Amino acid sequence: MTKVLAGPAAVWTIVICIAGLLSVGLGIYWLFNKQAKLRDLAELRKQLDDLRPSDPEYGAVRALYTSMMIDAERWGFFHSASGSDGDGGSSGHGGGDHVGDGGSAGGHH
Repeated sequence: MTKVLAGPAAVWTIVICIAGLLSVGLGIYWLFNKQAKLRDLAELRKQLDDLRPSDPEYGAVRALYTSMMIDAERWGFFHSASGSDGDGGSSGHGGGDHVGDGGSAGGHH
């Protein structure tokens, strides 16, 4: 009788351990991926700030930055920052590029 119960119990224990290891592994991957994405966003933001709207690569950098910001917000990378500001905090991330500043800042450069 113990052999009948020991087989399924061992399989069940192995399944639970594998599921736990997968969960921990995915959590660690998500944290490292989040940090890498935030670093990439900071680099793109710096590059976008250095470019003028008249530069040929400005449109491509802005499109990539906007796309990455949308993905980051969708995955909750800014959840703590937007929690205090509400929707205004998340729009502050994407709304700070040169489109609104192009007309007024164009004469100042």
